[in-house]
Amino acid sequence: MDIKSMLLGFLMRGSMTGYELKKKFTISFAFFSGVSYGSIYPALKKMEQEGLVALKVEIQDGAPNRKVYTITEAGRKAFLEALAAPYVIEKPKNTFLSRLFFFADLAPEERLAEANKHLESIQEVRKNLKAVESQIKGRADRYQYLCYSFGVRYYDDLVRNVSRIVRELENDEFDQDVRSSKRVPRGAKKGRGS
Repeated sequence: MDIKSMLLGFLMRGSMTGYELKKKFTISFAFFSGVSYGSIYPALKKMEQEGLVALKVEIQDGAPNRKVYTITEAGRKAFLEALAAPYVIEKPKNTFLSRLFFFADLAPEERLAEANKHLESIQEVRKNLKAVESQIKGRADRYQYLCYSFGVRYYDDLVRNVSRIVRELENDEFDQDVRSSKRVPRGAKKGRGS
């Protein structure tokens, strides 16, 4: 789902300011959407131009004016069409796996250090995700909670799989089987005869 459809989904639940929408994004989509927060305001501007949302400026004494966005009938239609669109199975992008594929070109201690670094980063994401459970439980509907639960299980599985890779690298079992005598040490150049 693109950013416009996600914003329309929030606005289906009621009018909101750009700040409120950004806050909703932070809580709801931070762990599974690649959308950058900087793209929210440009998307809202474009959606207003396309007639998907209406903008009302509320004048406030002693405070900045509030820009409140409300979904239009065209916006409702566009959102429901986006929900009904066929699913596209996306290929997961995993930079760690791309690097792991070439770990034979690293020294054993470098491999282990890189794998541990990745493990620590996903453990941190999982910890942050679990830390918001009470907020999610209190505010989310059933389907939003299903998204949250999926995210927790996804990171649990990721931690489990990367932990297994770390253990294998620590034991150096797999490495002994696949290490090739043709492996060129870092900084060395392969000769023509090799």
